[in-house]
Amino acid sequence: MRAIYYRIIQLLAFLCRGGVLSDLITGGLARVRMLADSMGACARRRIYLGHLDRIFPEQGDAWKKRTMLEFWKKHERGILGLFIAGRLGPADLPGRLEWDGRELLDHALEERRGVLLLAPHFGDERMMHILLAMSGYPIHVISSAYEQAAPVVRKARLRISQRWHHVGFPGESMRWLYGALHGGEIVQIAPTAYAGPRGLWVRSFGVPVLATSTPFRLQRATGCAMLLGYCHAMEGYRYRIALRPFEPETGISMSEDAQRLFDSIERYAKQHPGQYDWMNLVIRHRETNTISRTGAVPVREEELASAAIPEDSDPSTISGQRIDASEPQQD
Repeated sequence: MRAIYYRIIQLLAFLCRGGVLSDLITGGLARVRMLADSMGACARRRIYLGHLDRIFPEQGDAWKKRTMLEFWKKHERGILGLFIAGRLGPADLPGRLEWDGRELLDHALEERRGVLLLAPHFGDERMMHILLAMSGYPIHVISSAYEQAAPVVRKARLRISQRWHHVGFPGESMRWLYGALHGGEIVQIAPTAYAGPRGLWVRSFGVPVLATSTPFRLQRATGCAMLLGYCHAMEGYRYRIALRPFEPETGISMSEDAQRLFDSIERYAKQHPGQYDWMNLVIRHRETNTISRTGAVPVREEELASAAIPEDSDPSTISGQRIDASEPQQD
């Protein structure tokens, strides 16, 4: 079914190059996804709205439903953008790309410091490294290899990135990564990705999640700069890359630094809730409940997903404990 969906998106992408028509298509697809999430045994819409009830208790139901619609528009814009990006180049950037904090990136590179670009699941993080490469920046990215995905899905998610810059995969030798950072280049990594057994426990939007320790281990080994990067996906298939400083503090543990990082992400996401990837929070929360129930943190995320039961996704259950969503949660 996913392969068929991508084929449909690919056909729709031929009809547009961004603009009004693409926004109409995105809006229609978002409403279809919202409807599909309201049906069946999973009823993921209930799960999403349950988390928003916890996080934004002061907001009404209408606001939460609008936020979910904006999230799905952002999500569908990202899928359609995989195919639209294949027809873009540096000459198209002036009308499509805005910057906020670009001087932070330029300053780090001028100092010949490598930059670890921390791109949480927000906006269109895939387009960020493509846009940076189109802008002439020396960038690399660590990506899933999508080994279990259908060929059309894998091709769509990797082809455009590989056309513009180097893509590394988990399980490969990471010597290139240290070389890139020591050489004053940029490596984009997702701090909100699955962490595995070496993860660090933090709280994210009121629930415990495993955060990857990789960014902090890399920074300690290379002395690279660290920046938070948010790629806002806007109407008309335009983008705004917002860069924010993040430097590890001396004298504190990696767990404390990871909590600082997730606190920063949470603050920014609450300012732009329609851009945040609530699906990622739902997955991380479910994984925490599965870990709490089974007592195991597998190396492969797929193993944890296969061990999950429907109750693990219940937004009113945190680490195996039922909570009253009407009561404020302690961070």
